[in-house]
Amino acid sequence: MSSTVGIFVATMTGTAEMCADEIEGALSKADIESEIQLMDGRTAASMDPYDTIIIVTSTYGIGDVPDNGQAFYKSIEDCAGLAGKRYAVFGLGDMTYAASFCEAGRKFDTLFESKGAKRFAPFLAHDASGGELAEDVAGAWATEIAPNITSEVAEAV
Repeated sequence: MSSTVGIFVATMTGTAEMCADEIEGALSKADIESEIQLMDGRTAASMDPYDTIIIVTSTYGIGDVPDNGQAFYKSIEDCAGLAGKRYAVFGLGDMTYAASFCEAGRKFDTLFESKGAKRFAPFLAHDASGGELAEDVAGAWATEIAPNITSEVAEAV
């Protein structure tokens, strides 16, 4: 297994991908290697090389996972489990749609937990109507959680 962090991205407009770029940059500054993987064409097996996973996802429609992440999500639902994996989720949403705010991120968070993965940082829900740019929040969040990644990776070695 690798100490490289896999950053898996579900996006409709590209904002989640910009956030993933900021997360990758912040982790790099903390000497943590990471790789961004758009969820297009990915399956649960795509996470095999990574002990630590960060999910970055927007919410689409009425609480849906973006189109490029739906098959990946279904594949995780169908997999035997994610024991031994550590994860965190950065969700993007808009409180204007309170009933489905960051629902895709919450779905991933619940799914990973139900499959036996260990959350290493609290779920972060970014509100697009809150005035802060999502990518700025993502970079600050990654800087904040980087020590959790380092300590978790060190335990796995």
